[in-house]
Amino acid sequence: MKRLVQRLLYHNSQLRYRGFCTKSVQELVSHYNNYTNETSESRRLKLDPHGVFTNTELRLSDMEAIGFDYDYTLASYNTCLDETIFRRIMTELVESRHYPDAIKDLEYDPNFLRRGIHFDINRGIFMKIDSYHRIQMDSVYRRFTPLDEDEVMEYYPGNRLLVGRAGEVLSENIKQIVDIFQIPQLYAWAAVLEYLENSKRYGATKVQPLIVYEDIDRITYNLHVQGELHKEISGNIEKHLEPNVKLGQMLELFTRQRKKLFILTNSPYNFINTGMSHMISSDWRDLFDVVICLSRKPKFFTGSHRVFRRLSSKNLPTFGEVQELKKGEIYSEGNATLLHKLTGWEPSSILYFGDQMFADLAEPILTQGWHTGAIIRELEIELERLNSREYTTSMDRLHHLNYLIYHMQDHLPDPTALAFTDRWCVERKQIRQDMKEMINPHFGSIFRTHLIPTLFYRRLSRFAEIYTSNLTNLAHYNTEHHRFLPVRTKLSHEVTYDDYEDRDSSALPVF
Repeated sequence: MKRLVQRLLYHNSQLRYRGFCTKSVQELVSHYNNYTNETSESRRLKLDPHGVFTNTELRLSDMEAIGFDYDYTLASYNTCLDETIFRRIMTELVESRHYPDAIKDLEYDPNFLRRGIHFDINRGIFMKIDSYHRIQMDSVYRRFTPLDEDEVMEYYPGNRLLVGRAGEVLSENIKQIVDIFQIPQLYAWAAVLEYLENSKRYGATKVQPLIVYEDIDRITYNLHVQGELHKEISGNIEKHLEPNVKLGQMLELFTRQRKKLFILTNSPYNFINTGMSHMISSDWRDLFDVVICLSRKPKFFTGSHRVFRRLSSKNLPTFGEVQELKKGEIYSEGNATLLHKLTGWEPSSILYFGDQMFADLAEPILTQGWHTGAIIRELEIELERLNSREYTTSMDRLHHLNYLIYHMQDHLPDPTALAFTDRWCVERKQIRQDMKEMINPHFGSIFRTHLIPTLFYRRLSRFAEIYTSNLTNLAHYNTEHHRFLPVRTKLSHEVTYDDYEDRDSSALPVF
């Protein structure tokens, strides 16, 4: 590893104009020895955990209709729901799949898995992937045990996942956590595999991760499709969902600004009625012009043959033709093309909020031309940690080391330059690890790897025009006239490491 770094640094130094760096080896070493964090406070990040962030310009006054998914968008469930799903899976494994009773006593850790992580269903491996489909070496786990670089390279030669033209991973065995509901499901998978592997009774037999995954996947599917999870949440609504006065106030603000509001969700009406009544009030339907349940997203956006069906007073689908979508009525199924026709809304005047990357965001923006907003609940806590003095100090030190390494290359293969470059590379690696663990000890940020954005963030920036941690954060803005403007970020060819010397500059990226 050391020799490889030396060869790469030497090669880079030969490609660059050697007279470019004006600092000697001694000056760079002195720069390192005299480094302090005195100015770190002035560079300390001041990011708003409740802000709304934009990937492209969006003016709310241009939006005629604003739509919302229900789960994890209008309804912000607490972490008790993850525990509930985990317990239901364990119970079903024992009672219907004859797994050992002891797995019902396994503990659930809500801080292990994160959205955006990929997993290999044949090997029981979790991994973090960057926007170029490369594996971040220090964020690969077999169940709960981290793998070293040699093991990762043995399983995934080249340290990269192969993808198709559309960016999809070609291996059918590797999937991504795109839905928050998947997190307790996959934690249960890892926990059961860990138990079986370590059990004296089952340890002698090589446990096939795929078998356990398929068992849990079927159980989870049935929990959703057969309505068992909906019954569990509705029957204990106070446990999983808190009243949300701010949500009602924000929706009322939109209606006063003459916005057309609609709900578009895959959940059944009885379920969302229970939740919305608990969060707002029993007359929540007065706030919405159109309510569509059981919409079958993403097929709602990609198909055109399913018509709308009006629900009766007993919430049963009727058989008559729906010629208009009336306020106060409840509808199911349908498709986006018919929605535009029956409402008269232009696709370019619709803003839709959801949390699921593909069903809620990718299809409406790519196939229908809607504007999209993502609700990313993990964002709030990440921003709070980025704002910490500890993180800012480490980031400042990291920039400093990158600056020194970059310029010390011009003096290779000088022995002193080589020794300090090796030393700084080791120190830089440790700082990156520390910064990762400040956010999450296992997988770090869901938005970036050490150097570049994650694949999750790459898709977020493509499929969501704005994003925030909670829907009610929109209430902090003048939604009638506000124009969301993206920050102009410097591209790689527009910034140099000499910008580090301007300690108040925001030119350098956050590595």
